[in-house]
Amino acid sequence: MAAPDPRFAAYVPHVGERCPPVSAVVAETTEDEVPVLAALQARARGGPADAWADRIQRARRADRSLVVTAKVAGEAVACANAAFLPRHPSDHAPAGYYLTGVTVDDAWRRRGIATRLTRWRMDWVRERDSAIWCFVSARNPASLDLHADLGFERVRSGPSFQGIGFAGGKGWLLRAELPPA
Repeated sequence: MAAPDPRFAAYVPHVGERCPPVSAVVAETTEDEVPVLAALQARARGGPADAWADRIQRARRADRSLVVTAKVAGEAVACANAAFLPRHPSDHAPAGYYLTGVTVDDAWRRRGIATRLTRWRMDWVRERDSAIWCFVSARNPASLDLHADLGFERVRSGPSFQGIGFAGGKGWLLRAELPPA
């Protein structure tokens, strides 16, 4: 097995290691959770928490959009989004429901929380459509593995999907069929 890419290690602590799984409760994000999630996003992705709070609120209120929170022992430790996106005019990513981001607090990574959040979002989309999409940087093997484990297949590679570019210039468009529950 090749050594982990050091640029990737900055985003995923414990690369190559599994931590003990935890029991996380996942539910739609409430108004009260927004400040905590905004601070989490600012720590993880940079930028001011106020801007993240605004972005989270807009996603919560948008039609055909979802923001979910994962809590461990009552503490919000992760969040994730899904949304219906139209066909992109430049990179021609198809219209459909997309997983549009997941953020897990550093202390809680590699414990199954991202998988739980993704399964929850997939179930939500299953009630609305028969397929789900996402795009992942080619430099993010943990995310590629997570999605492969959940039935996503690679559709094509490209420098951007839905207008989002990738570090290193290459990402993957992924799709999963969602059979009825």
